[in-house]
Amino acid sequence: MKLLAMLLALAAERLFSPYRDAAVPHGVWTLLQKLLPLPAFWRSPAMPPLLVVLPAALIWFAERDSGSEPLRLPFDALLLFLCLGPRDLADDVQRLRSARSAGDTETVARLTNSLQMGPEPDADHRSLLGALFIQSHERLFGTLWWFLVGGPAGAVLYRLASRLPVLIEEPGAPAARSAALLHAVLAWIPARLTALLYALAGSMDDALADWRRLRQAPHADWQRQTWNVLATVTSAALDWEDGGGPVVASSLDAALAEVLRMQTRALLILLALTALFTAGSWIA
Repeated sequence: MKLLAMLLALAAERLFSPYRDAAVPHGVWTLLQKLLPLPAFWRSPAMPPLLVVLPAALIWFAERDSGSEPLRLPFDALLLFLCLGPRDLADDVQRLRSARSAGDTETVARLTNSLQMGPEPDADHRSLLGALFIQSHERLFGTLWWFLVGGPAGAVLYRLASRLPVLIEEPGAPAARSAALLHAVLAWIPARLTALLYALAGSMDDALADWRRLRQAPHADWQRQTWNVLATVTSAALDWEDGGGPVVASSLDAALAEVLRMQTRALLILLALTALFTAGSWIA
């Protein structure tokens, strides 16, 4: 049933992505703060775990009591759809490519800034392409991995955990540090699985070579290392072979197009693996 829910949610996300408003989470966040005017709570390190775990627990109980599997399917698909995005990465990348072709520097700067929001690797691993792969994980794959593990409750858990660090406006506050830590803990394994998917979808030799170099290089911050792996390994997988030798994207526009193609291939690999697992459980 999870595979069907994923297919329905992905189809809905592709159809309705252009109409979804990315400002909605900020509006909900502002409304919550007005409904609960407790500044000490919103700055507390206990706030992020409470706002993430309690809704996920409520969804888990609601899904458990929702009845038979045919009745749970639309419930699961709807919640997964709401946890994806808010916009399909392909839409934002295509807008960026169009703005670059038209010479619209203002739109290019705005979209580039938007695509680089969220968790960042350290200065040695920061790039637009790396940021796109991180966005791909945050908007799509991270939620799908947690949905496979925990159903709609897992999707809600990761969606909330990934959004909170962006919504908190005081980067050095205890709540911000707690939110970043929670996000990093929940992303540690899924981010590496996403990097592996992209390695399978692109140049695995180059991806694994960069992964080995990252493991051997000294690093003190395990949280940033997660995003370093995701940005670096996936960017290395962008190299592909044509004929007998490696070919690297000749321009940023070609690289952006290849990022989208790799995301599609990685998603197909994940769906195929899910289908094999589902078929195996049916046979057993």
